[in-house]
Amino acid sequence: TVASMDIRSTGAKRVPLERDRRWTVVKYALLSRVACLILGIVSSAIVNDYDASAQLVLAPATTYLAQVLRTLAHIVLRWDAFYFVHIAGSGYVYEQEHAFFPLLPILMRTLTQTVLRPLVAVGGEQAVLAVAGCIISNACFVAAAVTLYALGQYTLRNERLAYIASLLFVFAPSNMFMSAVYTESLFAWLVFSAMLCIARRQHVVASLLLCASSLCRSNGVMYAGYLVWDVVVRREAWIGKRWTQMVVRAVAAAGLVAVSVLGFVGFQIYGYRTHCLQPLYPNHPSRAYCDGLPATVYGFVQAEYWDVGFLRYYTWSQIPNFLLAAPMIVLSIAGIYTCAAHDPVRLATLGWKRRPSLQTASLDTAFLGNRLLPHIYLWVLLLAVATTTMHVQVITRMFSAVPAVFWFAAHLASKDRFTQCIVTGYFVGYGLVGVVLFSNFFPPA
Repeated sequence: TVASMDIRSTGAKRVPLERDRRWTVVKYALLSRVACLILGIVSSAIVNDYDASAQLVLAPATTYLAQVLRTLAHIVLRWDAFYFVHIAGSGYVYEQEHAFFPLLPILMRTLTQTVLRPLVAVGGEQAVLAVAGCIISNACFVAAAVTLYALGQYTLRNERLAYIASLLFVFAPSNMFMSAVYTESLFAWLVFSAMLCIARRQHVVASLLLCASSLCRSNGVMYAGYLVWDVVVRREAWIGKRWTQMVVRAVAAAGLVAVSVLGFVGFQIYGYRTHCLQPLYPNHPSRAYCDGLPATVYGFVQAEYWDVGFLRYYTWSQIPNFLLAAPMIVLSIAGIYTCAAHDPVRLATLGWKRRPSLQTASLDTAFLGNRLLPHIYLWVLLLAVATTTMHVQVITRMFSAVPAVFWFAAHLASKDRFTQCIVTGYFVGYGLVGVVLFSNFFPPA
């Protein structure tokens, strides 16, 4: 029929469009990383560093290639990056290093000892480890942008909004952290890939990816909730199923979650064995985590060395950091409210009671679809944790792995020219300022 021919024709046109836009996302992601690093190098050359620690760690350059390596390493070796480079080179020597998870250092060390091994004799191990971390972060950033585009197509059911969201991710406010020796890009790629696998019902692969994410960052354990949602919570999972089948699915979900958090659990066991069973410093006072659960090495280190805890950040001296976090907090509250106001009963009943959903979504309604529900719940949870327990300024880079942030920003940017300028201005402007500050070792970190 004419109708079926038209549908096939539309589908045939969509495939080249999606392929072209996928490569456009790759192109912009690569260009943004190159521009970010160049701006960082220029900024570091013009402005004196607030802290000269990187100069002390990196070996002096005696050749042109060594100088190139040192220059690149110098701008990405900031703040937490020192810990990752030290762990990659020497392992976990100090207790406070257990605040930093081992997946990125393992990858850095592997890359340095294989592909980049010839460069160690030229630029020194510290510089090459930093460059390895930079390569991993930037490669994962490009992969994360493309994966977010694919995930957005499934979840939003609107290709254009998914495309806009992926471009906004390319110019995320956490710009420089995505290129430096930090876990943000690696973590984003892992969790975006896991979400995409869950959307395709590839639950075992998703659990393995989430296991890797929990070996990368502590908040990776929170993303295991996606598996529970897809297997046993969402209404569609119950259609046509007997209660015995749902019991089996619940057991399967528990097994998948156990695999997903294995990275986090394994790292805590390693810390316990290191500092409790075979202590590096035998005369050191006994720690709370040596007495068993619920204390963990990670939780203790965060509280002891970084003063992380419930409402501990609510002091007058931290007002500047709350101001830095304010744009992301406001954006998050607005996004959650927009979704909740559209169908509050749906949000309150975990999607079991809801309005009819359209098969295709327009730019105006794509953000309000039923498939976004688990993403909204995660957003609420992370927002609560970030604003009550964490160093609040970290929210900007922490939320680089929350797809709903970019989907809502794309939803706003598609409305009118003024709103588009506000959203893109915040993303690009905050990101550019962040590059300059980070490259010269200025806070926030």
